[in-house]
Amino acid sequence: MIASFLIALTAAAPPAPTYLVERIVTIEGSVRRTSVFRNGVAVFVVQKKGEAKRVLRQPLTEVELSVLVQVVEEGYGDLARVESGGQAPVEGRVEMRLAPVGRAPLTVEYPVSAVPPFAAARISQALDGLEANLVQLGGTREDLRAWWPKVGDRAVLDDGRTVLVLEAIPDGDRTILRLQIGDGPASVFMSDEDLRNKALRRVGK
Repeated sequence: MIASFLIALTAAAPPAPTYLVERIVTIEGSVRRTSVFRNGVAVFVVQKKGEAKRVLRQPLTEVELSVLVQVVEEGYGDLARVESGGQAPVEGRVEMRLAPVGRAPLTVEYPVSAVPPFAAARISQALDGLEANLVQLGGTREDLRAWWPKVGDRAVLDDGRTVLVLEAIPDGDRTILRLQIGDGPASVFMSDEDLRNKALRRVGK
């Protein structure tokens, strides 16, 4: 079957899109949408026929967001140069929307059964990992980007461990934290930025 790739460049006009990247997969009336917004929040929506809509939402860490920004920016140019192919009847389609800051929104469409352009495949791989993480965590990650850990704070890390801040040591523009692991005697050192990236949520003292 001849793959059909539809590329649409939308003239820049206010208001700018709030998303960085979105992927919408439609198969036999069921829709799966993964969106990463410019404010760092990811949303995964699944709508299947005859079932209630499932929505998972969580803020990304600075590292997760920066990786996605890089992948989207690197793939944008390649996808903008993809030529449109002939139309063909398909049972499912993928619509990928890119809107990196400073560029006109770009939409790419192709059949689910087709081999996607390399750049689209690379972006899809990143979104697949994000979807899996959202499903695993159940959208339970707290938005900790404005959190400044202090002595006595507790948090649950993404590996399931609970840590307690025992000491906070100023170190230039960052703070080095000494963390107690669980209820045991072991402790580790970590920067406040690393803790924000690894923590899922804060817990009571």
